[in-house]
Amino acid sequence: MAKPYYQAPFDFKRFFEKKELKKIGMRDSISQFISVIITTYFEEYTFDEAFGSEIWETDFDLLINANVLKERIKKSLKNQIETYEKRLSNIDLNVELMESLSSNTNKVRLKKYLYITIKGTIIKTDEPFSFTGDYYLAPLSYKH
Repeated sequence: MAKPYYQAPFDFKRFFEKKELKKIGMRDSISQFISVIITTYFEEYTFDEAFGSEIWETDFDLLINANVLKERIKKSLKNQIETYEKRLSNIDLNVELMESLSSNTNKVRLKKYLYITIKGTIIKTDEPFSFTGDYYLAPLSYKH
């Protein structure tokens, strides 16, 4: 029998009511875990302080060159995914630094965000895998 993968965040109400938790496929599980790597800062996970993302180290460094920033993040993320996501091989990663205008009430702000694409192969099934994600910088958050 295949190992079950569970959707995060967990529905603790269902758990304590001893109801079945929502299960997801391997592809979604890999995507969830990649997102956890991206949004975790180094030393946050106390059992392995090397787990996390370089994004947090550069999040408020507004003076860094955009190309240097992209390459640092790309190199770090590729290394982290190769180290921690053992279900993928042939990982190809691209990071783009983008900008968007946001306006709430009478303020208009230019926000920078990372557009991250990851391609690879799922080792168990030899199927292609693809992930895309948008993450705002300073402070880091998800783009909706």
